[in-house]
Amino acid sequence: MVGSAGLGSAAFHPPAFSSIVRSNESSKGRAMGFFLSSGNTGYFLGPFVAGALGFTFGLTGMLCLLPLGLLVSVILFKFSRKGITQSHQIDLGYRSANKRLVGLLATITTLRSIAVQTTVTFLPLYFVAQGASLLVATGIASMWLGVAVIGQLFGGWISDRVGRTPVIASSLLVGGVLFYGFLLTGGAISLILLALSGAALFANWSVIVVSASEAAPSNVGAVSGLMLGFSIGVGGIAALGFGAMADAFGLSQVFLIITAFAIVAGLLAFLLPSFTEAPVYSAVGSA
Repeated sequence: MVGSAGLGSAAFHPPAFSSIVRSNESSKGRAMGFFLSSGNTGYFLGPFVAGALGFTFGLTGMLCLLPLGLLVSVILFKFSRKGITQSHQIDLGYRSANKRLVGLLATITTLRSIAVQTTVTFLPLYFVAQGASLLVATGIASMWLGVAVIGQLFGGWISDRVGRTPVIASSLLVGGVLFYGFLLTGGAISLILLALSGAALFANWSVIVVSASEAAPSNVGAVSGLMLGFSIGVGGIAALGFGAMADAFGLSQVFLIITAFAIVAGLLAFLLPSFTEAPVYSAVGSA
């Protein structure tokens, strides 16, 4: 049953990505950033809500979350019945996919996923190992994810103005350096660097998805599913290996290694071709 629930989330995202990209051609980065940041807001609030329900009602309290999913299902069904999503979509015509570009973006996504997913998994344990209580450790991890929501919003918005490649490359490089600084410092400075690293490392995700859609405009759903699969699947598998490494060498060493994955991904982003750039705007409007 848990696996079946995962299939529902997996089935939802690719067509959702496709609808967003095709319905807002001039501001795809901003639209995708808003969509993904909304999802991450739920991801960020989920532990608080589930924890409160579990504490108050026990495990059966999780049933209180069921009406939320059903309500959204009804809303989406009504929109699809009215044809609103189809009528507002832009017909981009058929254009063949740039397989080389999709492969490069998938590689960047894989490296980014290893860094981000491993950090999400082990960040609370890192602070517990440093002597913090479990409540403080999980609170800091939630803060990291909360700031990441802001980063996604700004990343998508900026990419519509300066282009996709600069945002992807700079956010990964800056995020990696900031996280490295978090590991080398302490106190309030360390927490500030950690928060900023979260904003930077998540600022590129919506931009990567949009870049993939621009590389395969006639297969947006498929390529979006591919990017999402690499983002979640590869990162989750990598966390297993890094967990074993943490047992042997310590979490600090693991974080130093995964920081390098983000930096390498940022360097690879400079290989992205110029046609992933956003449209150029003139003083009186879009060109």
